[in-house]
Amino acid sequence: MIELKFHRFLKWDEINELVEKAKNTMVVVKLPNSIFNSPKMEYKINFMKQNHIIVEIDNEKRGRNKKINNELKEKILELYKEGYTINQIAEIMKLPKSTLFTNVKQEINEIKTNSKKEELQTITYQYKEYLIKNDLYNPYIETQFMELKVYVDNEDIETAYNKLKEILQYIKTQRKNKK
Repeated sequence: MIELKFHRFLKWDEINELVEKAKNTMVVVKLPNSIFNSPKMEYKINFMKQNHIIVEIDNEKRGRNKKINNELKEKILELYKEGYTINQIAEIMKLPKSTLFTNVKQEINEIKTNSKKEELQTITYQYKEYLIKNDLYNPYIETQFMELKVYVDNEDIETAYNKLKEILQYIKTQRKNKK
């Protein structure tokens, strides 16, 4: 099997060479999406397919990723923490969105998980205070909140939200039973 990647339009001489090779072995030609879908290549691609050449789209990224220095990265993360979106930051910094996102993707994900974690902790403490004030807090609920805290500390946010819903459901059933 021969696999060839082309980043340009194929000439008829090259296609004829590929047809000759396809008589003996299997030939796979990979073309970028723009060339594969070009009307200029439609006839050539059909010709190759008729001659048992497999033509595929090559989704490999092209070009060089633009690197951002640490100082600029810090400014971007600061703006993100202040509540700006990636699009707004790209406009402010006059950089492409894709460049921004590829360079600070991991840090943004960390910021998102930390903000969700903090939000969940504040909701938990507020709800605990509410339960204590209304005399609904008992040892079972305390163990449930301890379990919830473990999920939050382990950054298992989805399970923590589900646990909080479970606690809320338990409190609702306790209220109904008291009435």
